[in-house]
Amino acid sequence: MNTKKSFAEKFSQWYIPLICRHKYAALAFYIFLALLLAFPILVKPGLKLDADLSHLLPEDTPSVKALEESYERFGSTDRFMIAIQSESVELAAALQDSIQNYIHKNWQGDFVSTQVDNDNQFFKDNALLYLPVKHLENIRDNLEDLQLEIGRKNGPLVVDLLGDGTADSANGEASAKKERVWFDANLPMELGLPEEAVGAFDAFFKKKETAKTDSGNAEWNPKAYLPDNLKNRLIGSPKPDSTGKILFNAVVNAKLIKPSTDYEFVTKILAKTDELLAYFRSKQYPVPTRFTVEGTYEGLKEVDEVANDSIFSFGISLVLIFLLTAFFFRSVKGPILVTSSVLYACLPTLAFTALFYGKLNPFTVFVASIILGIGIDYSIHILGNAQKLLNKYSSLEEVLEETQRKMLKPFILASFTTIAAFLTLLVAHFRGFYEFGIVASMGVLFSMMTSVLVLPVFVACMGGIPAAPNNSLLPKSWSEKQIYVFFKRLALIGFVLGAVSLYFAPHVDFEHNLKNLRRVHTDKVIPAAEKKISTKVTRATNRAVTSTPAAVMGSKSEQLDKLYDTLMIRLHDEKDPLLGSFLTLKSFVPPADSQEKRLEVIEEIRDLVEARVFDKAEGEDSTNVQTLRKLAQVEKPFSAEDVPSWTLDLLREKDGTYGKIGFIYGDFPSWDAHALHRFQERYGNWNFDGERLRTFSSQFILSDVIESVKADSFNLASVIVLVIFLTLIISFRKPSMFLAGGVSFGMGALLTLGLLGALTYFFEFGKISIYNVIVIPMTLGIGIDATIHFITSWCSKSNEGMNLRQLFDTTGRNVMASSMTTIAGFVGFLFTTHRGLQGIGHLACMGIFMFLVTSVIFSMFFCGSWLKKKDVKK
Repeated sequence: MNTKKSFAEKFSQWYIPLICRHKYAALAFYIFLALLLAFPILVKPGLKLDADLSHLLPEDTPSVKALEESYERFGSTDRFMIAIQSESVELAAALQDSIQNYIHKNWQGDFVSTQVDNDNQFFKDNALLYLPVKHLENIRDNLEDLQLEIGRKNGPLVVDLLGDGTADSANGEASAKKERVWFDANLPMELGLPEEAVGAFDAFFKKKETAKTDSGNAEWNPKAYLPDNLKNRLIGSPKPDSTGKILFNAVVNAKLIKPSTDYEFVTKILAKTDELLAYFRSKQYPVPTRFTVEGTYEGLKEVDEVANDSIFSFGISLVLIFLLTAFFFRSVKGPILVTSSVLYACLPTLAFTALFYGKLNPFTVFVASIILGIGIDYSIHILGNAQKLLNKYSSLEEVLEETQRKMLKPFILASFTTIAAFLTLLVAHFRGFYEFGIVASMGVLFSMMTSVLVLPVFVACMGGIPAAPNNSLLPKSWSEKQIYVFFKRLALIGFVLGAVSLYFAPHVDFEHNLKNLRRVHTDKVIPAAEKKISTKVTRATNRAVTSTPAAVMGSKSEQLDKLYDTLMIRLHDEKDPLLGSFLTLKSFVPPADSQEKRLEVIEEIRDLVEARVFDKAEGEDSTNVQTLRKLAQVEKPFSAEDVPSWTLDLLREKDGTYGKIGFIYGDFPSWDAHALHRFQERYGNWNFDGERLRTFSSQFILSDVIESVKADSFNLASVIVLVIFLTLIISFRKPSMFLAGGVSFGMGALLTLGLLGALTYFFEFGKISIYNVIVIPMTLGIGIDATIHFITSWCSKSNEGMNLRQLFDTTGRNVMASSMTTIAGFVGFLFTTHRGLQGIGHLACMGIFMFLVTSVIFSMFFCGSWLKKKDVKK
């Protein structure tokens, strides 16, 4: 007879007597260890949240390389805006100057340039030099046509020798006058000028202001109430509310040295902004005036809200877990013990993260909530199995020793499969998965170790284990055969539902509507001082463009000239619907040879329009003649040095140079991930003169994250399943045990896919997203744990006399308690207002619950059929 003790026996016989003899010394040791673990979390290096998605992509990703070059050369391409709203137009303009001076004085080293006054007088003076020759020729032809028309009207002997002679006197004056198109309505878009400069051409096709009316049908013109000297400086007036007050909106734009994706920098800027706003809000003004932060940087406050959500969801999950464990253990001591154990496990997990990474990313920030749900399983099984042994052994020490000995092997198997599932994330290209896999794996390991090492100390110091509940989870009248038949019928129903799931499973889809991943706006009342102020400038083109451009960076200005020519073709000849507008130095400064050609036609226009005959022009023709008499006075071309400095600031690099960076604005919904990816493919890759130009946009970072997550997620799921099955083969060895575990796991995966597919098919709900994709490996890893506990408990030599009722009332109770508390760990996500985070809760709760149901049903069925006791007895 082999009496050699196993490692589990040796360890439990050494460790449990030791802590029982010195329980308070052991407690003091673990408290001291907890304080040591808290130091790297709270003090040095200290855990921080890094929400920069670019840090989660491989360093050789083109968008990441372009981001780094953009930092070095240009600073931020995102707009930082301080918005002002006042009842006084003069006060709004004065405050622009004051805020700009404040930034220049107090924000040194944080900004590249500021922009307040967008004076477009230069563009008005040189408007004709911006017009392509075909437009100038059209103006010249219209003047000649108008000259003949006026002549026919005022002199009967005037004859158009080039006309077709079809007009007769019967038609009279109506036939002589025809409608002329002086300027194409697409002119501003074709010129490729920025919004501020486009206003210089308003007179070409906007003849009257329609805002000054109380009619609800008239279109509101936000510039109508602005004095002429401020029309290009202020945003305008929003449409009045029921009070009828006219308000004036203004904005101070700042180009900062770092983009809105740099969380630490944004945190610093928002803190400085709070000081700025407090300073200006503290002053007394003659009329109501308010200030807000607008633009991309303001949205970064959501990062703080995500951090707050993580704490909020953790608190909700902790309360739910406490209540659930109190229900299953029918005591208060039980939940105190298990929650204390899992909370302790969070300390080494977070300490490891602080020392190894020094920060939390948007995926690992919720690791405490996740470990709270996953890690509590081990403590529940320890406590549940100890309760079974209370009547079998006379002392607490013997109960703890036997419990630790029995549970060590299944704990190692269960934790190994879960850790293996998480570690498969190491093969992912997306670093968010990589980091989450390591942190979550360590969390599982520490949870298992805490339940084995620390929980017995807590039990010993709290005076023992609460008594086990006496009630059976199954009707007392049921025999073993009836219990088996019950689970057999449920298993058959499960197989039928599995067949149905095969139809719906292919409908599982990835979420491409980013609106479904953003925060839900609540109906809470926002103080008037904090309400958003519109900073939208009405474009003459009426085309909506994305607020975040793609910055194209070349090494020579000639490359950007070629980019301009290519984009002009795509915009006007190909009419690409994805392209909204673009901006390069060539947009502001046409080539010298083009200007010379235009000057030749402008000279013809000047000679024509000065004729006295045009003094008799009427209506819009008269207005255009007067405008052209002013504009046609331009006689020489201009260069970059002549254009306003604010225009060059839009293209200026940190070293003061300009001309080698351009911007492309897309024309597609910002929430459409498909359109974003198409825009990146079409406008993110440029090659001129044999050189690949770097193209950066924070939207491209998001696009690359989405594509990387999609590419990794479904591939990783296949690898995880393979690893789990290999683990089952190694752990169970016997074919019957492996098949029982494999089929139970497979049915759980199939039914979960079927449920998600059906929800997507009927309700467009339950899609995989960049947030909840991390739940997939976790759910698969956890999904096999319950089956492992059932099979190892049923086939254990120490449980040879166990029947199905006892299996269900002991292991089944523990499995249900552990799975339900795991689900409770994710319920907190459902109470957040961020729909992406809610998706984590939805997928985790549905997936874990589905695996729990299938594990219970099929494990009980297979234990009563394939794994009958005669099969495992020797």
